Amino acid sequence: MVTFTRFLLLSLHLLSLVYADEDSTSEALEWLEAERSVLVHLPTPDLFFCTYILNLLTHLLFAFIFNFTLTPDNRTLLLNDEPILPRAYPHIPTPLRAYQTIETTSDFARRSRTNVTGDLALDLDYYMDAPDTKSGSTSIYNTNYNPRLQIDILRASTPTYPAYSTPLSSDSQNQIWVWLEDLSAHPPGTPYHSIALRVKRVKVDRRWPDTDSKGTKTYRSLTSLKRCYIWSWLCADIEEYPYYQYIYRENFDQYGKKGSMRHFLTSIWGALVKVMGLGPAIVLLVISGIIMLLPVVYGVFISVKGVVGMYQRRTQEVDEWVADEEVEGLLRYDTYLEDSREIREEEVSEEEGGKMTSVEEPPPPYSPMKTEGSSTL
Repeated sequence: MVTFTRFLLLSLHLLSLVYADEDSTSEALEWLEAERSVLVHLPTPDLFFCTYILNLLTHLLFAFIFNFTLTPDNRTLLLNDEPILPRAYPHIPTPLRAYQTIETTSDFARRSRTNVTGDLALDLDYYMDAPDTKSGSTSIYNTNYNPRLQIDILRASTPTYPAYSTPLSSDSQNQIWVWLEDLSAHPPGTPYHSIALRVKRVKVDRRWPDTDSKGTKTYRSLTSLKRCYIWSWLCADIEEYPYYQYIYRENFDQYGKKGSMRHFLTSIWGALVKVMGLGPAIVLLVISGIIMLLPVVYGVFISVKGVVGMYQRRTQEVDEWVADEEVEGLLRYDTYLEDSREIREEEVSEEEGGKMTSVEEPPPPYSPMKTEGSSTL
């Protein structure tokens, strides 16, 4: 019995690899409406089909079915009835749930029914790379908008049995590519979310291998993601919208990314509104804001008052210094005038004294000149 069980498990494992290889080389698509709605068949080698039949757990090969559909105005892309481009809430990723099937690719291609709502649905964690469609408008140099989506399923869990959670880390698992295209050229500066689109192409392809991690480029387990701290506003995966690429359900709730500052503040606000109501919560928020801002306002007032007082004291010191300099300058000028007057008086007195001396001095005695005649006499 043990040998038979081991043989059965080995057969299921080998069959799952063959099943994955079968889908990896083909596109399992079923168009419900051209350029608007398509069903995608995605096999999962790491996950088996689980259902209770007569209280017995049956394990069969398993795949997901995804429904990509544009809204009637062709402006929003829905994935299993959930908006993914653009998202309904900028800071809250779209929760994803997909229906399971035991159909192979060939069975899916020959299927006649298109309604899958009766099958069991599982909650999914996923990776999604999508363009920014919320912030800004199209460039003045670009009159076409052709977004591309890359979706990789990372983990599956059952809503009925939350403990049953399976990571989907197989290198042979496929990922989904969706190419969209605008229906017509639009004028420059048109907001992204107002552009009508069509589904141009959908492809199911293998995950990209990552030589550094010896895995794939898109798959990352929950424990390998960077931790979220309260001093980060969003704890975002990327800097620009949509901010989050790795969507694990336990990391998010209706208030955003758990552990972030935004989640902390919005959860407190939500609790206040739930307990008190919107009006009283707003009044309490205003009063709390005033109380919290009073010390800041008082501190700013004291600082400004100190700066103004310092400026006034400095101005007064400068004025006093200027006044002192002016008084000292006047005194020096008066002293200079007095000294100049004394010097002038001394010079004048010396000049007058010189003149008097030259007048009182007697002239030298007169001596007649001798001639030759007088000398002979």
